[in-house]
Amino acid sequence: MSSTVEQVKARLNIVDVVSSYLTLEKAGVNYRARCPFHNEKTPSFYVSPSRDTFHCFGCNHGGDIFTFVEEIEGLDFLGSLKILAQRAGVPLEPINRENATAKEHLHLVLEAAVTHFTNELAKEPAVLAYLNERGLTEKTIADCRLGFASASWRGLAEYLLGRGFTEADLAQSGLVIRSSRDGRLFDRFRNRIMFPITDGAGRTIAFSGRLFGQETGTEAKYINSPDTLLYDKSRALYLFDQAKLAIRRADRCILVEGQFDAVLSHQAGVAETVAVSGTALSGHHLDLISRLSKKIVMAFDGDAAGVKASNRGITLALEHGLEVRVALLPAGKDPADVIREGGDTWEKALSQTVHVIDFLIAMAKDRGLARRELAHELEREVYPYLTALLNPIDQAYFISNIADLTGLPENVIREGVNKAKGLKVSDLKTESTANSPAPPLTRRHRLEELILGFIVWQGKKDETVQGLVGKHWGEALLAKRQEEARGRESEQALKAEITYGETKDPIQTLNSLLKEWQVEIWREELGEAVHLLKSIDPKTKPELVEKYLKRCQELSHLINKKI
Repeated sequence: MSSTVEQVKARLNIVDVVSSYLTLEKAGVNYRARCPFHNEKTPSFYVSPSRDTFHCFGCNHGGDIFTFVEEIEGLDFLGSLKILAQRAGVPLEPINRENATAKEHLHLVLEAAVTHFTNELAKEPAVLAYLNERGLTEKTIADCRLGFASASWRGLAEYLLGRGFTEADLAQSGLVIRSSRDGRLFDRFRNRIMFPITDGAGRTIAFSGRLFGQETGTEAKYINSPDTLLYDKSRALYLFDQAKLAIRRADRCILVEGQFDAVLSHQAGVAETVAVSGTALSGHHLDLISRLSKKIVMAFDGDAAGVKASNRGITLALEHGLEVRVALLPAGKDPADVIREGGDTWEKALSQTVHVIDFLIAMAKDRGLARRELAHELEREVYPYLTALLNPIDQAYFISNIADLTGLPENVIREGVNKAKGLKVSDLKTESTANSPAPPLTRRHRLEELILGFIVWQGKKDETVQGLVGKHWGEALLAKRQEEARGRESEQALKAEITYGETKDPIQTLNSLLKEWQVEIWREELGEAVHLLKSIDPKTKPELVEKYLKRCQELSHLINKKI
């Protein structure tokens, strides 16, 4: 494993890896960008080619190429290794079942299940004919690794047990259900077309099964794997691994509801399409998408029902700072229907999208309501979304449009929007994982970080650097701070280099930093002394008052002298 990691690192440059996700700009010997892990206006995300590291000084995310891919793709280390090894042309050794981790073992179980389902599909001409009727080509079926779960109660279970997997393996995979009557395992998916759900590295983590044949109403049309060690439905998007590059290139993500919609959209050449697979759009989903593009297109039919059903997801997306647009389709038809019919209807719908709030305003307007009723309708249907807009210009634009439609003063509408803030999704506890910036450090701590970084940055060039810090801090304090910073040396050095990379006299710069640090130490002590002085009763403890007053005077003198 270590040799593979070293080979990948030797072949890949961190600037090339990061720049395939972000637009980097030169900043001295380093590069910078707006951080993909938290919202910011001023770039605080830096990449150091000399150290092969990145660090954001706003949210404290940092590391090497593997850490970056893990974070931005939402993967574990092995997932990032797979992506980077493929990019570097380094072959990965097959997973050894005996030495596999729990997650690796589950991946093996699920991969075996994919093989079983694809083999079963090949035996079912009726199912293949149905897929062809739905517009899927043989290539698409193979590319998406579609399969079939037979009607057998234990077909998959017996297949997996026959290949050496245990009942515990099957239970942990979510592929089977244990009978409450006799404890036997039976297949979760039966008589269903199987869609493998993958992570960002293309590894199967779950399945979605669509009922085949006549629907009786007694069984759900679609069922998905339960949450497992590998699968969290709030974090997985169907076909995301195949769509992510296209999302980046097209600078948009098309969201559809079902697997057939997504598969046919890919087949039609619109590869930036993903499906939420019957679950609500979550903050985790939006985190994944927003790192690739700030534009989302939701494909609904020709009425507002789809929008209303996705209320929470739309609000979350707007609160993430994303531009949410709607692709209008013929009434009663989903993307799969439109694509299967051929022509340019799908492409036209995607080229003529409208902002979701414009769409809602238009839908309310088309009801033919009188101005007063229209004003109330917009208050109910549109105001909650306006509260989620992060850009005040966007909010002002839509408020102005509503004022023109209703004849109401803009200040009245704005007041109504402010009242609607109680309906914001963010005011409820959501699972959005957008990373917030780290709490600000004190000035003393910031100076210590810079000084420690200075030692790593300049220490190899000038042996006097560490000795100088040790003289001012004391060797004990220096050793303590270096131990506390273990593992963050590269990030500290990067910060020092970014801040003082142009200095002509590093020793003089370091002396100035140490001088500032000493002043801050005295200022902190002065603040504590003043606080204690205020808390002492001069009538009962005059000697303490005199003591702290004297110390405050001494510290003030030292600070003024040093400055």
